[in-house]
Amino acid sequence: MNEIQRWLLTMQHFLTGDFIGIAMNVASANQPKEIRWLYAIGNLNESYQTIRLQVNHGVAGIVWKTARLQIDERIDGYPQKMIDYPIARLEKLMSVVAAPVISQKQVSAVLLLGMRTPYKFTEKELRRLLIAAAQLAPKIEEYQND
Repeated sequence: MNEIQRWLLTMQHFLTGDFIGIAMNVASANQPKEIRWLYAIGNLNESYQTIRLQVNHGVAGIVWKTARLQIDERIDGYPQKMIDYPIARLEKLMSVVAAPVISQKQVSAVLLLGMRTPYKFTEKELRRLLIAAAQLAPKIEEYQND
C-alpha cells in the first residue's frame, strides 16, 4: 500500500461520503492528458479504474480544466449527466463534489466525494474537501517524482 492509499484510508473518517476517489493524469510528459481514477474508497467494484477522461470531460476533466470546485447535487433524474460523468454511472452516485489538488500552481489530481443518494453538501463539508485536497498535494508531488 503506497502513501496515497494510506492517506485515503485516513480521510474516510474526515470526509464522510459513500465514495471518495482520486483521479490523476497518467499520460507521458509529451502526450495529451489522460485522467484516470487511480484510488478509491467505498467503490462498488473495480470498474472505476477503466474510466479514461480528457481535460474538460467528466467531472474530473472539468475540475482539471477550471481548477475549481465542481458541485453537482442532482445527477439523478438527468440521464445526460450519467453519460457525462462515467464515475457517477459506474459507482451509482447521485451527488458529487470534486476539488482540484494544486501542486506548483497546476492541477495535479482531483479529489472527489460522492453520495449514492441525493445530497446537499454543507459549507463545512466543502471546506473539509478543500483542506483535504491541500493536504493531498504534497503526497501527489512525491508520487509524481518517484
